[in-house]
Amino acid sequence: MAGHGKYNKYLVAVILVISLSANLFFAVRLRILKRKVASSSTVTSTKLESAIRDTMYSIKELEKADTEGAMSDLQLSVQQLALIFHNWTDLNQSEKHPKESLTKGLSALETLRNTVIYHLGNRYNNNNRQLMSYDMVFLDRVYEKLDRLLVIYNSIEGRIDKIKSTDDKDNSGLCQWAANMEEVSRLYRHSRIPNEHPEYIQLGPALAKVGKIFPVLENFRGSKKAEEAVQIRDGVHYYEIGYYCGDELSYLVWIDAIDGSLRLFEDHTEDYNGRTVFKDEALNIAKNFMNELESYSKVIDSMSVIFDKGSKNTVYAFQFVPVSGNTAIVSDCVDVNISSNGGNIIKYSSSFSNTEVPDIGLAVALEDLEEEHKEQFINMEYDGLSVVRSFFTNYKPVVAYNYKSTEEESTTKLYFDVATGNQIYTSYSVYESIPYVTVEDCD
Repeated sequence: MAGHGKYNKYLVAVILVISLSANLFFAVRLRILKRKVASSSTVTSTKLESAIRDTMYSIKELEKADTEGAMSDLQLSVQQLALIFHNWTDLNQSEKHPKESLTKGLSALETLRNTVIYHLGNRYNNNNRQLMSYDMVFLDRVYEKLDRLLVIYNSIEGRIDKIKSTDDKDNSGLCQWAANMEEVSRLYRHSRIPNEHPEYIQLGPALAKVGKIFPVLENFRGSKKAEEAVQIRDGVHYYEIGYYCGDELSYLVWIDAIDGSLRLFEDHTEDYNGRTVFKDEALNIAKNFMNELESYSKVIDSMSVIFDKGSKNTVYAFQFVPVSGNTAIVSDCVDVNISSNGGNIIKYSSSFSNTEVPDIGLAVALEDLEEEHKEQFINMEYDGLSVVRSFFTNYKPVVAYNYKSTEEESTTKLYFDVATGNQIYTSYSVYESIPYVTVEDCD
């Protein structure tokens, strides 16, 4: 028994030594890792400051040189800045208490990266590799915001751990900077007047407009949420109003903040009870509703049929394209979805209204256009003149040559500015149209 006791004492001693050795080993390893993290953080911080300055320098070089190489340098600089900021955020972010300001700052830089690489770059190429005045305004505003980011970064680098985790208690200035940076990118990418807000109607008249169009919503028994800030998307400036029953969205409405037109209506109630409505009646319902809102004398209308497996409801999806002479005003197309169960309007959308056909002036010959873009025109055929508004036209109406796909399952259409020959718009139909297209007067 005494031998066993002595053996146990030796075993305990060995275990204790092993435990102390392991703790010492892991303590040393942890210290080394902390040093590496600190070193990595220092290196990343240095790189971040350098990346901000590099991007600012690239902006000035592009404005001065206005060359394709300078544009590529800026795009690379912005991409590197977003990547380094992402790494810096990861090093300073906490899973337990994430800092909202860092997340929003990263999101703003990702938006800037996307805007510079895709939208500024594509517009630059579309304008024969030249900066336009609105591009210069955008770049100047980005430069100012990056200069401000540099100030914010230098003020918080030494106290990153003390930054509050929520934006309502943000003491870093990053949340406000991110909101401003997002606004700069959004106005350049989406505004009908590049880099600026047009003059808007007030929210009150916009809400009154909803009540006139949809009397049922004027006395809606649920809750109503109206965004006071004007939203912007693809040249459409709108107020968004949501109608809720509890937490469930019942109706969604967009009212144009410039002229008060209805831009979007969605019925999410799924109240599809009622008698079955067939194509002709659904067309009349859609057309009558459109005529209450728009005053088009002639339209091309087409229809797709959608089957909702969840509700077992068939939806007639109509598209109305206004026509002036021989020109289709694609920018003003109206989409109306009608439920076959009861004939309810479950969706209405339109981006622009009353667009006039601009003068063409000198036009690129079709033969020259097709020769220059012959690779794009494989399986495409000419489909007449159209009026479009897009980012590449600054959302102003432009007459375009329209080409459509000849492939059976493709719904792609390409649009080329008749004056320059540049591609300015591409459209895709979400649903394949059935063989039913008519041109009718809207009486």
